[in-house]
Amino acid sequence: MAAQRIPALHLLEQQLVCLIRERLLDTPAGFNADSNLYEAGLDSMALMQLLILLEREYGVVLPDSELTHQNFGTTRQLAKLIQARSEPEP
Repeated sequence: MAAQRIPALHLLEQQLVCLIRERLLDTPAGFNADSNLYEAGLDSMALMQLLILLEREYGVVLPDSELTHQNFGTTRQLAKLIQARSEPEP
């Protein structure tokens, strides 16, 4: 799969909030980049669906070692992870 351009962090955060809200979770009012994804309903099944969405939308495949509570705690944390994983390795 060809690498896709990842937007600036603030735009990526907004896109992820929309993606999660519209295609993954029934999020509460006020859901934003700092909202706790687990409190919003992220469970193991939703996490797998999210990983598929991230691969389709951004071409990013995250290794098992990156699937931590910390990395998926908020959309902001997830956006930072996606940006870090999409940077070309030296």
